[in-house]
Amino acid sequence: MIDRFAGRIGRFALPAALALVLAGCGSSGSSGTGEPSAAQKLGNILVFQSTTPPPANQLPTDDDVYFVCPQVIVADGGAAIRAQSGPDSGSLRSQVSITTVARECTPVGKDGGFTLKVGTEGRVLIGPAGSPGSYGATLIVQVMRNNQVVARRSARVGGSIPHGQTGVDFSHVESNISVPAGSGDVEIIVGLSPGGGEPARRRRR
Repeated sequence: MIDRFAGRIGRFALPAALALVLAGCGSSGSSGTGEPSAAQKLGNILVFQSTTPPPANQLPTDDDVYFVCPQVIVADGGAAIRAQSGPDSGSLRSQVSITTVARECTPVGKDGGFTLKVGTEGRVLIGPAGSPGSYGATLIVQVMRNNQVVARRSARVGGSIPHGQTGVDFSHVESNISVPAGSGDVEIIVGLSPGGGEPARRRRR
């Protein structure tokens, strides 16, 4: 579920390739039918504002240089929020979880600063002890440099599950996140929280 961070400045792929490699949780490559995966669709939306990329003859040439965007990391303990009345699985009332993440970086000037767009898809489920209704959690997006928070966004995500259904999908995009220039590696961390608190910062390596 956790993508490793690899943020540096250098040459990058064309936007079509960028859309295909945007970080995804639990989904990679195309589906068995040849259709884009959920991660690819979310990446295409971030880059091209469509689930599919434009024709190849409308893409920039190999001479274009792109900033290598840091990958998205899902914080330990932040991939899912569960509500249950007891320790066993039968006591689960609801679960809100992240299924796919993606990002797009746009360099600002030549000093290393950039603006960031982060997309998240997830799913809300009701468990054996749950019932139809509205369920949600707080999605927190943090940008870290040298263990310091340089940008932070939070938003309420979730959905309403009607009678006769056990789950519903949600999607959310945070745009225009400003990341100032500076030295040191940058990490983009997303996580779910029951309220508005910080997601867990410790990540598995």
